[in-house]
Amino acid sequence: SPVRHRLLDGLLAATLCVMAGTVTHQAIRIISADWSSSTARLDITRWASGVQTYEEADWQRAHGELTRALALTPADATLHDAMTQLYSLQGQALWTLGEMGSPEVEAYGIALKHQLESIKLRPTHAQAWANLSLLHYAVNDPADTLFAAWREAARLGPKEEDVENTLVRVAGDTWSIAPADVRAWVEERRPGFTKQMEPQPAN
Repeated sequence: SPVRHRLLDGLLAATLCVMAGTVTHQAIRIISADWSSSTARLDITRWASGVQTYEEADWQRAHGELTRALALTPADATLHDAMTQLYSLQGQALWTLGEMGSPEVEAYGIALKHQLESIKLRPTHAQAWANLSLLHYAVNDPADTLFAAWREAARLGPKEEDVENTLVRVAGDTWSIAPADVRAWVEERRPGFTKQMEPQPAN
């Protein structure tokens, strides 16, 4: 009937208005999060590459910017990646002996939590899995856990240079306990690596 038709039209219009409002609100949140975290993400990239150094106040500022951005868009995997890098930088700066309970292991532990959250949101990102294997090593997690993440990174990113470099680094750091398949993978991509890792005779 005409009345029913007008009612449906009204409902449709109202639904579209709500959807438009929701999309607009979400877009504003995304833009705000991106804006508030842009400086922090750029600084973290520079700090990680050694282009510039940072002071504690710089770290705290970046942390605050990322925290505010995550409050706006908690399902943004790239923000969790940035927080992972930020806490990893702190772990490097605090480094002592890498023992359980040490300040650096605590920092790496927080980095690991953010990396896990990133992987939950983006499970096929090879570099995230490679970073996870490195963080498992940094917090003294069991070898099985470490190499499970390592293998997933190798499976997802067989031709990604950054992934390969990270996996070779992890394998080198854990060579004494690295499984045969991990050693074979590295040797295939870095011929002679196995020989390099052999104990050198004393002079």
